[in-house]
Amino acid sequence: MRCKPIFVILLISALPLATIASDNNDLNATILYGLDTNPHQLSSGLSPVQQHFAAAEVKLRSSFNRMFYFSAKANKSLYFDDARADRFKAYGSLAFKHKFKIFKKRFKYQFSANYAKTDRTYVSKTTGLVATFGGQSIADRYDSEQKNYLAELSYRPYRTFKWDLSYQNRDKTYAEFNIAGLSNLDYTHKRYLFGMEYKASDLGRFFFNGSFIQREYVDRRAKDLDGNSLAGTDLMYDYAAVDLGYIYRPDKKTRWKYTYYYATRTDNNSGYYDAVNGYLSITGKYQLGDYHFINGRLKYSKFSLENQLDPGDDSLLDEDAKERQGGSALIGYEWVLATLFKTNLALYIELEHTVFANTNPLYTYERSKASAGIRWSAF
Repeated sequence: MRCKPIFVILLISALPLATIASDNNDLNATILYGLDTNPHQLSSGLSPVQQHFAAAEVKLRSSFNRMFYFSAKANKSLYFDDARADRFKAYGSLAFKHKFKIFKKRFKYQFSANYAKTDRTYVSKTTGLVATFGGQSIADRYDSEQKNYLAELSYRPYRTFKWDLSYQNRDKTYAEFNIAGLSNLDYTHKRYLFGMEYKASDLGRFFFNGSFIQREYVDRRAKDLDGNSLAGTDLMYDYAAVDLGYIYRPDKKTRWKYTYYYATRTDNNSGYYDAVNGYLSITGKYQLGDYHFINGRLKYSKFSLENQLDPGDDSLLDEDAKERQGGSALIGYEWVLATLFKTNLALYIELEHTVFANTNPLYTYERSKASAGIRWSAF
């Protein structure tokens, strides 16, 4: 599944129309040059080679009469010596939002639809080569298109407290292959979410979200505990997840966010795919001066399959590599070089390091990225 040029043309064509017609715009473009020590996230045994890359990203957000909202984003990464590491992602969203009151209590509802596309080459983490199955290339296996439809209702009974209810329907399709024994990754899912937010003081607020997802795969078999596909079955997952945290703003120049996330996954048959997943993260942003900003993130995450005695056949496809845990650290710096009305030009630098361990050493890896570039913002 390759990037469809018509989608990019339509996105670019929509930018000037949206900015002219709307009453509030935010346009952002970034061009970066960088170094990536392990673009395919390969283990040290496969001797990953560092690569130079260039990346570009365009983002637009527009609103009309504070009711209609449009956003779009596209980014492309090009690796100079290894085209297999190239990436393309595109996203577009339309939303309708409205506020109203009942007995002086404030409500807000939202209906939205969005589309996302990803295009990348699948390089196997067990071989370091373009992945194959049954002797045939499956380089496009993880190319995908995704459509989401969302309805949300928010209620604020008090100035310091808010709750949210939302429903999401998703349809995600992947590249098609006519290869015997290769599982289909296409799925649909329904997500139900309940959220709360409490403003403890003028300096910070707590948040909590609980969600439940029912995911149904299209033409994909469930498995028994030995990893054998079960004829006549259709694989389904149930997810239950919570995330909670605290957002702290001690002053106008500083912002911290602390998040804890935990989720369980159960399949509809033997439990072969049952798993737990979670992470802890801290993000921060600080304004050093009128034109200097620094931001950072620390994150630790863990994923574990509960009932598999060995990775099974799917490990050859990197789809559930038993257990993995690790962390990442990121720091970025932005220097606004020039401003004119609502337009500014900034120098942007970012450093990131990631380490992940796995029960299978083929999936243990370390990666560092460094990039620098120019960011232009308008409106």
